[in-house]
Amino acid sequence: MMMMMWDLFVAQSIRDEDGEGKGKKEKQEYLEEKYPNHPLLPHDLAKKAINYQAANIVSSSIQPLVMLPVLNYIGENVGPEAKIQWVQKQAGKGFAALEKLLKDYAGKYATGDEMSLADVFLAPQIIGLSQRFNFDMSEFPLLSRLNEAYKHVAAIQDAMPEKQPDFPIN
Repeated sequence: MMMMMWDLFVAQSIRDEDGEGKGKKEKQEYLEEKYPNHPLLPHDLAKKAINYQAANIVSSSIQPLVMLPVLNYIGENVGPEAKIQWVQKQAGKGFAALEKLLKDYAGKYATGDEMSLADVFLAPQIIGLSQRFNFDMSEFPLLSRLNEAYKHVAAIQDAMPEKQPDFPIN
């Protein structure tokens, strides 16, 4: 059985009977080796590059800017309303870049009709921002469509933070 574990409520790790992967790159490599019949990266070099670009946009331009410590700092030092404005602005810039990047590659999922690395990075951000901040996705029709597709992927639903054994209950 594989599960996502939360380290200090910030970084996730993958832990199963065969071991554990902590960093983003380590998790990707672990999954590629553990499940070679379901690769996260397509063999097509152009689609592989798009996957890496999408993952990079999420991991450098969205996710670190909307993490709890950042939002708590903004809320405490600027005000609670500033948190929402910050999320809207920062995630909106990243989502706009993703819409443009993926428009010629998307199928059922981000870069085709199979789940890929881009989806692994996108799904938590799209779902999390929609749920936690009631983020308006109407300006991002492609990402909205992907969000709907992700709702029907059992692995994504099973990986939701609230379904993990170490999820903090407030």
